Parts: sequence; structure tokens; C-alpha cells
Amino acid sequence: MAEATLHVQARAEKGKQAAKHLRQQGFVPGVLYGPGEKPSKLAVSAKDFFHLLHTYGRNVVVDLAIGEKSKKKIKAFIYEIQHDPISGDIIHFDLKHISLEEKIHVTVPVHLTGIPVGVKNEGGILEHLMHTVEITCLPIEIPDAITIDVSVLHTGNTVHVRDLPRERFEILSEPESVVVHV
Repeated sequence: MAEATLHVQARAEKGKQAAKHLRQQGFVPGVLYGPGEKPSKLAVSAKDFFHLLHTYGRNVVVDLAIGEKSKKKIKAFIYEIQHDPISGDIIHFDLKHISLEEKIHVTVPVHLTGIPVGVKNEGGILEHLMHTVEITCLPIEIPDAITIDVSVLHTGNTVHVRDLPRERFEILSEPESVVVHV
């Protein structure tokens, strides 16, 4: 599980024009919320947010430092990212204040390793049908990905969600869903 620090600024203005003005200055508007808390409007440098995503991915516990001289850090999780439908630029983000002792619901990627016997020797085709699964776990136990070794699969073999390794998390996706098929 990755953990990263992100320096953000509190913002007072709200609305479309204020958000547009922030984006023109190289910032991304966002919001921080959590159970029993009033939502806080934030702004972060687009460059810093982009760097965080490409270094750590979406499943990262973020230590938020609000303001220039903030010593207190808030633990948060990237809950949602909104993209511009044409340019693909990030236009808004939602962060959720979390506790390290409470389980959260996240989506993690499924990665495959190896070349199946059914593809190598039997003329089969590998079909990777499910690229992500829903899990619940403690924030400090979020895996980067669930990895499956497919090198032992023969033609006709299938890996279902129920067959995935469960380390320190619970899989919420439908157990009968097919992840990989040769």
C-alpha cells in the first residue's frame, strides 16, 4: 500500500466560474468530506496531482497538508476523479477523510503473469474478461493489484473471482464472475 503527501490550499469561492478560473491558473478544484464532517473546498496544483496519480496510482492513502505552513496532516483517500470528456484533463476530485482502523471499499486491478500452457502448446486464446475487482480492507492493506499466474491454465480452464487469492482483504465482486478464460 502506498502513502503520499499532497499539499493543498483551502478555497473560498465556489461555482463554475471560480473553478474555471482555478483551472486556468494551473490548479484543480476539489472537495474533502467524511462522516460527520462539513465538506471542505480545496485546490491543488494540477502538476502535483498528476504526479501523485502517476507515481502512486488511485489506491493511495493521501496525507493532506492544507495550507502553506500546515503541520497537521489529514488522512484521505481519492474517492472520485472527474475528467473533461474531450481533453481528458482532470477537472475535479473528491477526497474522503478516512480512519486507518476502518475498512474502506476500493477497486483494484487484476494483473496476469505467465503464458498459459493452453496458448503455448494447445492453440488456445487467453481472454482477460475482468480487469478490476471490488474489495474491502483497511486503508493500510490496499494491494497495488491482484496478480494471477496463468501459466498453468490449459484450453478450457477458467479462473473465477472465487479462485482469486485473498490476502488481507475481502472480495466483494460476484464470486461466479469469470476473470480469465483460455
